[in-house]
Amino acid sequence: MIDYYAAYSPYAMLLIATTIACVVFGAFLCAYGFIKVEKSFLFWVVIIALIGFLCLPVMGFMALVSPSLELQDMYLDLRRFIALFAVVPLLCVFFGMHRRGCGLKQCGMFGLVFLIHIMCVFYLWEKRPGVLADYLPMLDFGIFSILLTLSRRSLFVELSPVSIDNFMQELDDMILIFDKSGKLIDANRQAKKSWTFLHDGLMINEFLERLKEMTVSKKCVEKNGIVRYEEVVLSFSNGIRHYQYEETQVKDEKGSIRATVLNFHDITEQSLLEKELAEKNDELEKLNIKLKAFLDTAEKLVEEEQKAKAVKDIKETVGARIEKLLSGLESVSFCNKQEKLPELIENCREAMAGVRLAMQKLMPDSGKDGKDD
Repeated sequence: MIDYYAAYSPYAMLLIATTIACVVFGAFLCAYGFIKVEKSFLFWVVIIALIGFLCLPVMGFMALVSPSLELQDMYLDLRRFIALFAVVPLLCVFFGMHRRGCGLKQCGMFGLVFLIHIMCVFYLWEKRPGVLADYLPMLDFGIFSILLTLSRRSLFVELSPVSIDNFMQELDDMILIFDKSGKLIDANRQAKKSWTFLHDGLMINEFLERLKEMTVSKKCVEKNGIVRYEEVVLSFSNGIRHYQYEETQVKDEKGSIRATVLNFHDITEQSLLEKELAEKNDELEKLNIKLKAFLDTAEKLVEEEQKAKAVKDIKETVGARIEKLLSGLESVSFCNKQEKLPELIENCREAMAGVRLAMQKLMPDSGKDGKDD
């Protein structure tokens, strides 16, 4: 129980210090929520519940330093009613957690918060003295604050891993945001890691000058005559990196520039693969030229081989028939010329047919010029 006449005792000073810590932490939670979280119904319920829980130790502090017993009793009575009515936003927070699909662990933590708050309401209304009655409101506020801190990602999507801020920080791209005056106002983790000279208020012109010093090469990529982005090669202490560089201007409804966003998308692996692929294509092209020359040479060799074979066949075929014709001529005499002449003419025709057939093998595209004699 608060002892008015011992306001500066160690016990009271510890109570005051704990109350001030609750106020500071409560102000931080409220400010963080207003900056990061969308102003939805659940947000306002959480803020009302947080302020209600914070008022419990603050009212005790006000009662401790109040100049009269009447004011002390008024603060203590006000604290009882605030503790009682804080049950309503607390239940609204629970239903909001339930609708958003919170897990069993979070529901168990909420049950602990609700149990401690009911104990706090009971002790305040029963006006029971003691350390528990003095510090129970602070414990109530502390447990509720821990619940909000641990459950913030499931309660508010803006604080979840898929939020814009977290998504920007986890990107492998380097993103820098400059305001309308050209001063750096934000940069993601990857950009700060790669460029250690970044600091708040850095001018965009100064950054571009530093970027120019690091640039190894750059080229513009156009589509339909319009420059889409630039490919820049930057030199870092750990090596050369390739980036797709884009500059985007954020404008308001009147067309005035509100901010400039620089985005560096790492395409090092893609560029190296494209370079390797181009080298492989050049090698393949050279191999194709060599293969074509080899095939042409092989085709000529095959043709020469076929011609040599055909000439050999001609020699064998025509030679045999001419030999037969000559032997027939030798066997012809004056006595039997009438008998041998038809056979000799037939042998001549066979020899001529053999010569014509052999010539057709040498020139397969040529047709027959005439009939056999």
